[in-house]
Amino acid sequence: MGNMVNLGALDDGVYIVQQGAVVEILEPKEYGQDSIQWQHGKVFEVSESKRRRVGAVKK
Repeated sequence: MGNMVNLGALDDGVYIVQQGAVVEILEPKEYGQDSIQWQHGKVFEVSESKRRRVGAVKK
């Protein structure tokens, strides 16, 4: 295997690697959804959406 990475040293998230280098980090959000589009075997586009809670929170 090529480059070894200590995964325990990385923060939570999604790491997009192209040609052995991290090119994008998708960090977790409180609420939301990310969609990854592939083209020719590589990540081409990331669509991000987020949600917001409104109103009073019941306990």
